[in-house]
Amino acid sequence: MCSVPCGRVGYWLSEKKGKKFNLVEMADVFRAAGFELIKIDLRKPLEEQGPFDAIVHKISDIVVKADAGDEESKQICKAFQDYVDNHPNLIVIDILANVRKLLDRYKQYKLVAESELCQKEFVFIPPFVELTTKNVSVNLEKMKAAGVDFPIVCKPTLAHGAPISHQMSLIFNKEGLKDISPPCVVQKIINHNAVLYKLLIIGDKYFIIERPSLKNLYASDQKTIFFDSNDISKPHSACELTELDANEPYSPAVFPEKEAMDKIVEILHDIIGLNLLNIDVIVDNKGGRYAIVDINVFPGYPEVQNFYDLLCELVVRKIQFRLTGDPEPPFKPVLLNCLSSPVIAMKRDQKFSFDLQDNHAQNSFNNIHMPKCFCCPISGSSCNSVNHMPKSTTNKFAGDQTVLFSKPNNEFTMIQKHNGAQDDSGIETSDSCDEKKSEARCRAIKHQHSKNTIHNCAIVSESDQLIDSIYYGK
Repeated sequence: MCSVPCGRVGYWLSEKKGKKFNLVEMADVFRAAGFELIKIDLRKPLEEQGPFDAIVHKISDIVVKADAGDEESKQICKAFQDYVDNHPNLIVIDILANVRKLLDRYKQYKLVAESELCQKEFVFIPPFVELTTKNVSVNLEKMKAAGVDFPIVCKPTLAHGAPISHQMSLIFNKEGLKDISPPCVVQKIINHNAVLYKLLIIGDKYFIIERPSLKNLYASDQKTIFFDSNDISKPHSACELTELDANEPYSPAVFPEKEAMDKIVEILHDIIGLNLLNIDVIVDNKGGRYAIVDINVFPGYPEVQNFYDLLCELVVRKIQFRLTGDPEPPFKPVLLNCLSSPVIAMKRDQKFSFDLQDNHAQNSFNNIHMPKCFCCPISGSSCNSVNHMPKSTTNKFAGDQTVLFSKPNNEFTMIQKHNGAQDDSGIETSDSCDEKKSEARCRAIKHQHSKNTIHNCAIVSESDQLIDSIYYGK
C-alpha cells in the first residue's frame, strides 16, 4: 500500500517519444502506487486538466522551438511555466530552467568545463570551440586558441529538438573545415577504442551502459565523413565507424571505476539539477582519464527493464517529502547495474569452443578478437562484476549459452546462461517477442559480420522487411 493519499500524475511525451514507452505498463505501475497517470494536452489549459501532484514531461523540443521564435511553442511554454509557478507544491520532472541548460552544446560544454568537476584529475571535457563562420582561416585561429587540433568531430550547436542536432561530421585536416555548417561546435577527438559508456540516471539511481562508439581516428588526408549520431551508439548499431581498424591493437573494454562515475553523477546533478538525464563518458586510451562528450535530457532507457518502477519510485518519494514538509536527504548516487553489449567474434577462419568443460577454451582467450560493433545475438547481458554490482543483483539470462564478459581488471570471465529467465537484450520491443524473428535477426547479424559488407552505418531493427533484406537478400 502507498503511504500517501491517492493522487494524480500528469505526463507529456511527444508522439515519437511515446512510441518508445509501454504507457499501459507505466500507468499500471503508478496505479499500484496509488496514483492515476494522466496524459496532458499542452494545447489546453492545465487548470482544466488538473489538479496534479506531479508532472513528468519531455517538452525540450517545444522549448527549442520557443527559443527559436515559434509563437505557438512560446505560448505553450509560458502556459506551462505559469501553471508551475501558480502551484508551488507541484513536483515537476524536470523544471524548464534546468532543461534549458543542455539545449545548446557550446553552453553545455562550457558549463561543465568551468565546473568543479573538470578540476578533478580523472575527468575532463575534450577541447572544444564554437564556430560561427565558414571562414577557414578564422576557424583555424579559434581552434588553435582553444587547443583543438585534428582530427575533430563537428556537432551542431543545437543539442536537442530537431533531426539536425544528430547530423555530425568527422574532419581530419584543415581542408575539411570548408564542410562545416555553422553555428557548430568542433571538438578534439579523444581515441577511446570504440567504446562509450552511457550513465543513464533516474533520480539518485543510475546505470552504466556500454555502447559502441567511434573507432580510433587520426589526422590524415581523409575526406570529411558525415554521419548521424543515432546510427553510432544504439545497442545494436553495426557500422564501419565503430569497428577498430585491423592494425589497431585490441584492448578489452573495461567498465569505468564506480567511485569516479559516482562523483561525475553527483557533481553534474548539483550543476544541472535534472532527475532524468544521460551522461556520455569515454575513456582516453592513452591516459585512462574519463572524458564527458555529451549530456542529454530525458534519454531513452531501453536497457533498463524496471524503468517504470524507478520512475514511479522517484516521483512518489518527491511527493512524500513535499507532503510531509521534510527536506530531501543530500543527493548520493547509487549505481544499480553495469550492462554490456559485447560482440563475441572470432578471428577470421578461427573456431572457438564455448564448452565450459573444455580446458583448452580457457587457454584460448588471447586468440579471441572482439570487434566493437555490438550487434552480436548474445548481447545486452549484465556485467557480473562484483566490484560494481550489489550482491543482491542477479543477472537475467535466456537459454543455455556461455558468454564472455569484460571485467574491470582487463580479464574475461565465462558465464553460463540458464533457462527460464528473460534476456536483457537492450532493444526496445513490444509487449510480446516473436522468437523466430529474433533468431532470424541474429542470423542476419552474423551474416553481416561474415561477409564484411557493411559500408554505411545501419541499425538492425525489429522490422521483418529489414531482416528479409539483410538475411534473405530480398
